[in-house]
Amino acid sequence: MIYAEVLLEAAQVEGTAFEVSGQLRALQKAVRSSIALRETLADRSLPASTRRALLEKVFAGFDPALLVVLGVMIERDDFALLNKLSETYELCAEQALGAVIIDVTTAISLDDGLRTVLRDRFSAQFGCDVLLREQIDPTIIGGIVLSSHGKRIDASVASQLERARVALTTSR
Repeated sequence: MIYAEVLLEAAQVEGTAFEVSGQLRALQKAVRSSIALRETLADRSLPASTRRALLEKVFAGFDPALLVVLGVMIERDDFALLNKLSETYELCAEQALGAVIIDVTTAISLDDGLRTVLRDRFSAQFGCDVLLREQIDPTIIGGIVLSSHGKRIDASVASQLERARVALTTSR
């Protein structure tokens, strides 16, 4: 996908390929979770300049190259390709960085010791460097959720409580 290639090339020049990956994921999540934002950005009855200005306002702190590429997608009525862009960019960025990117969600910030353990364990498993994209989500209560390449390991307290609730309510 040309959008991903152009974005990666620009991010590599600036040394922000990993950061852009995280921003792209955050943007994708925001668009997915807001019906109004998603519909407005995809609304072809609005001028592309209006939709582009909205994108730039909502995501003002994001990498300029990312906003330029997304602006071009809006102008060409390709914004529906956002998920494909994110997926393709992630794979290309991993290849360019020589690393696997793993999303790590915890209720509180990781300490350096646990960060090192995770990197070492997954580096050995994948046979390459590992970059951790950390997220804090207090709703998981405790534990950890790991995801990469469509695979997810959910060892959070919240999911364990949910599994216990389901087991107790269906065992009657």
